[in-house]
Amino acid sequence: MKSLRNVTLALTAAALVAITAAPADAGCLSSCCEPAPVCCCPPPPVPVTWCVTDPTTCCKHQVTACVPACCAGEVPCLVSCKRGFLGRKILTYKFQCCGHCVDVVITHFGKVIVRD
Repeated sequence: MKSLRNVTLALTAAALVAITAAPADAGCLSSCCEPAPVCCCPPPPVPVTWCVTDPTTCCKHQVTACVPACCAGEVPCLVSCKRGFLGRKILTYKFQCCGHCVDVVITHFGKVIVRD
């Protein structure tokens, strides 16, 4: 009985020595040691200002719209002009670099509404 206790004690001591002598990262899985992926959020929209000309009265209006940051500094192109409800004019402008479109509505009384 005493010899069995000595053998158990010796095996336990050997196991403790082996565990403490092992390198710290030996049991680490590769997935837990890699850095977590960084989440890159897109930059917030930026305001862009340009001049719009009323196609019937030739009056110029300054408009501002919030567009994706990649469109900053670009002047949009007029891609369509159509009649809306109650004599409104709906002008659609497109930013060529990002494909973002903005509708500018000019009412019968000359009020300008931007739909971005």
